[in-house]
This record gives sequence, C-alpha cells and structure tokens, in this order.
Amino acid sequence: MRLGRAQSHRPFLDHCRCTGNDWFEHAQVEIKIMHLSGKNISVVGMGKSGLATASFLVTRGAQVLLTDARPEHSLPEVIAGLNPAIELQFDNSAPGKNADLIVLSPGVPVDAPFLDEFRERGIEIIGEIELAFRFNKTPIIAITGSNGKSTVTTLVGNILRADGRTVHVGGNLGTPFIELIEKGTAEFIVLEISSFQLETVTTFKPYVAGILNITPDHLDRHKTSANYHAMKERIATQQSESDYFVANLDAPETVKLSCGKRSQKLFFGAQHEGGDGAYLRNGEIILKFQGREEVICKHQEIAFPLRLLVENALAAIALTAPLNISVSVLADALCNFNGLEHRMEWVRTFNGIDFINDSKATNVGATCKSLLAIEKPIVLMLGGRDKQGDFSAMLPLLKQKVRHLVLFGEARGIIRNFLNGSPASEEADSLEDALKIAVSHAKAGDTVLLAPACASQDMFKNYEERGSLFKTLVNNL
Repeated sequence: MRLGRAQSHRPFLDHCRCTGNDWFEHAQVEIKIMHLSGKNISVVGMGKSGLATASFLVTRGAQVLLTDARPEHSLPEVIAGLNPAIELQFDNSAPGKNADLIVLSPGVPVDAPFLDEFRERGIEIIGEIELAFRFNKTPIIAITGSNGKSTVTTLVGNILRADGRTVHVGGNLGTPFIELIEKGTAEFIVLEISSFQLETVTTFKPYVAGILNITPDHLDRHKTSANYHAMKERIATQQSESDYFVANLDAPETVKLSCGKRSQKLFFGAQHEGGDGAYLRNGEIILKFQGREEVICKHQEIAFPLRLLVENALAAIALTAPLNISVSVLADALCNFNGLEHRMEWVRTFNGIDFINDSKATNVGATCKSLLAIEKPIVLMLGGRDKQGDFSAMLPLLKQKVRHLVLFGEARGIIRNFLNGSPASEEADSLEDALKIAVSHAKAGDTVLLAPACASQDMFKNYEERGSLFKTLVNNL
C-alpha cells in the first residue's frame, strides 16, 4: 500500500516526468549560466571536484586554467589523465588574471586572501555544486549535517532504487555532482553536501533538503559555531513552498534553522515526535505524512548499522516521504542495508570482544553518538589531528560508558588535558600500539571502539586509511 496524498497535490513523479513549461523552476537556472564557449574560467584545486569541473567546462568550449598550491611532482596521476586543452598551474592556487568566473574546490576557503582582488573586481566566485546546479534538470534530494550524511545519502539512494526509480547518488560522497550531470537521465539526484560546499552556493535549490544534526566541527575553517550553522542553513535558503525541509527533533539546532523557511516541514526523531515525519515509538518505526500513519517495521528488525544509529534510518524515511514510497519497500531497504565502511562497522568478535571501526567519527559529536549506540562496556581508541573540538563535552559519556581510554596521535595531549585524569587513560605512539593497549584492557563482553573524534591527517592520508589499518590489525589478532 502506498501512503495517501492530499487531493490538492499531484504525485511528485507527475512533475518529475514533465517537460517544458510544466517543469518546476529547476530548468530556469540553466539560462543564468552561461554560455561557456570562449569564457576564461579558473578552477582552483586539483582534487576530485576540481578535476571533474575542469573537464566539464573544457568540453563546453571554455578556456580553463586549473590551479593548485601543490607542486607538479606530487600530482602525476592528475597530469596524466587530464584533457590536454586544460591549462595547468602548480605551486600557486591563484586564478588567472583574466578570469571571467572562478570555481573553487571545497577544500579552498572562500575567504582565501588570493581571491580578494577578484572580489573587488566583481568576478563571480562559485563552487562545483553551484555550477552543476545551473545545468541540472533533475529534482534533488540534498543532505547535510555534522554526522551521518554518507549513510543517509546512500540509504535514500537504496530506497529509491528499490522502488524502481532511476537515481544518481554523489556529491561529497563518491561522484561529484558535476559528473552526475553527464551520466544521463535520472528521476532523482541524491547529494551529500558538506559545509565547505555550501560556502559557495547561491541559487542551489533542492526539492528535499535535510539537516541531520549540527555539532561543532570544522571550526578550524569556519572559526565560530555561528558561522558553521549559517553554512549548513544555506542548503535550504532558496527553497520555495513546493519544496520540503527535513529537520531532526532530537537536535533543536536543526529545528531552529527550519524556522522562517518557505518550504514545507518534515521531521524525524528517536526521542521526540511531532508533525509529519518519521519517528521511533514503542520500538516501532512510524511514518506520518499528510494525514496517514504507517508502521514501517520494528526497530530490532532493521540492519545492524541502522539499529545502532536509528536516527539515520528515520532521516532517510522522512527525506523520501514526499515521494510516495510503499511501506514494504521502505521496510526492505532498512532491513537489508549493509552499512558503509568505517562507519560503525563491525569488524569481528575475538575472545568475546567486539571490535567496531568508526574511523569516520572525526568530530566529538560523532564519537558521542557512537558511544550512546553501544550498550556494552567500551574500550575507546581516541585521537588524531585536533579540529578544535570541545572534548569536555564527551566527559559525561566517557565516565558512563568507557572502561578504559587509549589516546593516540597529535591531539592526545590536548585530550588528556580535557580529561584531567578521569576516566583512566593510556597513550600510544601508533595505531598498532593503541590497539595492543586496548586489547590488554578489554574483557569478554566488551567492545573495542575506534571512534577518534579527530581528523586522521597527522598519521594517515585519510580516515579510510586509518580504518583500514585498524581492520587489518584486528583481523590479525
């Protein structure tokens, strides 16, 4: 049975499959950009997003300069794979003096000093998400938040595919948005959007936008929590009355950001319940939408990764509520979800001890969610490169849930000072040593959890490399 809809609303897919004058507002922005042929466009940053952007632009006739602060010898694979029509500039991120448009990669701050002269001259500075949106003709479901974005984005894509919809999934997760534009027709595009990407949007307008949660993160970039909140809010500022905004009732800061938006509101919550949306009630997952209420399934029936962090399941249901998905499809998607690597990933049970890899927990809020999700006593591996996190916010949970704490990486001294001796902790010089210490303190029935609350670049290329090493070490015990 499909959920009912108010008679005043046509099913969304009626709109999605229309063309011409019936197409809702998304097509209007294509006119704003640009006839690209002959334009001088500088793309700053040779990461995945920048490379995809440069390729997109040059195939449309633009004169493209691709810049990066890194030296040429550090980017051999980039050089080998690029369209030869793209001009390259190494050791200097500055755009070309004759730039008609500048497209920043997410890793480049919009307030970088080398951009000042271009701002003064009125040169438009945007990012890859904004550029792609101006060429987009497909309704978008966009997801941001401090934690859970990748899991929810993937799950939403799974739900739509299971319902027979054609869908492209990407953004900050996997394939850049600008590449999805090239992949051909889809009924929906599902995007994970980071705060860095939201710095440079101006007309971006998703049909459904969700802010999962907001906890202090990336303050080394955004400087203040207020700035960080403002960046997250940009995901919904262009929405209209025909769009939907999804907020987390268990995270009041997201509800606050929903105020004053023209879009229709949907909510989700494991602890609180409100109007239309998805909720956990008496051990059951409930969907309320346009006067109907349906039980999707029992909490204990859903897949292990979602059972631990049920708010991710609730968010995905709320985000897809306007799309008229059947209860059976929703239930199957929740029960069959395999989870994502490095996100509350069960590795193995050894000598009665569970080992969980949550290397993607790169901020304090993410680690707190992981601690709350585990019922067994925990030996926690914590550390890495500090992102100006408030580790004191973890203290009540650490005292309540953690049997022993192992600190590693650059931030271990900072964390130690926050802890002030409670709970008990030891320090390690490497991840290998940290795991050895953790195992020595764990007992049968415990969980050894890697949830670092820090970035990984002090010791690793990225959080994936850190998590992969953890898994290798655990499997070699």
